[in-house]
Amino acid sequence: MALLKFHTSGTTNRTSEDRRESLEFGKTGEQMSANYLIDKGYIILEHNYHRGHLEIDLIALDGDELVIVEVKSRTNNTLLSPEEAVDHKKRKDLIRLANEYVKSHNRKENVRFDIIAIVKNEHGMELKHLKNAYSIMSY
Repeated sequence: MALLKFHTSGTTNRTSEDRRESLEFGKTGEQMSANYLIDKGYIILEHNYHRGHLEIDLIALDGDELVIVEVKSRTNNTLLSPEEAVDHKKRKDLIRLANEYVKSHNRKENVRFDIIAIVKNEHGMELKHLKNAYSIMSY
């Protein structure tokens, strides 16, 4: 039995047009998510809060909870679902940055971590809101 090896060079075959479309789709997903949350009564405090290379897509208030929201937008033909793309490392990074935000902004609310998954398919864009998607206690 032959063993096949696949090598990746660390670069992608995506064109600059593909990257531009992907960035636009991501921004559209973030705006769609912010509008969704506002419609649900949330107060958006921050869009794209970042320190260094780390970023929180949305920070919002839901009643007496501070909500850290990671928005993941995908097309129907990707291997990972949007919520699966928020892996262990990403969650750890979000927790670290959320902690920094709470301290630097003197926030007193309980913190919740949500994921908004947006999938673009032949029917349009579908949004799924996963409240309390993961806990700081598991890290």
